[in-house]
Amino acid sequence: MEELIEEERKKMQTIRLKLKEEITSGIAKIPVEVDSLTPDKLFGKNEAEIKAVKVWWGNKEENTGDLFDVSVEGEAASADEVKIVMEGDLSRVKHIGDGMKAGEIEALGDVDMHCGAMMQGGRVTVKGNADCWAGREMRGGELIIEGDAGDNLCAMYRGEMTGMTGGKVTVGGDAGECVGQYMAGGEILIKGNAGILTGLNMKGGKITIEGDAIMPGADMTGGEITVKGKVRDMMPSFKFVETATIEGEEYKKYLGDLAMTEKRAKGVLYVK
Repeated sequence: MEELIEEERKKMQTIRLKLKEEITSGIAKIPVEVDSLTPDKLFGKNEAEIKAVKVWWGNKEENTGDLFDVSVEGEAASADEVKIVMEGDLSRVKHIGDGMKAGEIEALGDVDMHCGAMMQGGRVTVKGNADCWAGREMRGGELIIEGDAGDNLCAMYRGEMTGMTGGKVTVGGDAGECVGQYMAGGEILIKGNAGILTGLNMKGGKITIEGDAIMPGADMTGGEITVKGKVRDMMPSFKFVETATIEGEEYKKYLGDLAMTEKRAKGVLYVK
């Protein structure tokens, strides 16, 4: 088994991007936007070419090499075999993995907004917390946040009408408000608590909360929410249907949200 793992590791190309200390050493930390630095966009580029890729630093475009220390190890036959490891103070680095289609990104620390937004494939792992809008309008792939997630996880952005439609998101800690707003597909697992209005306007997909939730499922017309902890302020417009058994545990099954009319209320909410 160890030999197989080592063989697979050798097939991967690892691109290390370490944010330079001087970029975040000032009083005002100016955000860096890195949606141009995904495995599918960097595949086939050598170290010099990666350093020349443009990223936004505040309102100016800069070369990646001016903001990050860059190193490349190994080779890749496709974007699926490219792994990007991001290091340094990433707390003001936005759009990590935004729109990525393949490969892997590992962020070693807390990250800023829009991590994994509009992902189509591949995997992003955050070894810390992720700020607002992580997994926004996600279409596929996998996003793992080992710490907490901010507000609007997997929701739609302002002015849009559909949030997450595919893929899988796992949050090791808590999540903020409006998780999965206008969600239409995919799967979200929150191992801690969820803030107010999880599944607001939800149309499809599945959300599992292992901790507590506040007013989940408001205005939902489809999809499924399971709360394994306590529900605070249960929406009064949900109709109890039956008692169901999930993984050996008994839950109360509700349909709703009837505030959206009985004909449209196709959402399912399981609570203890």
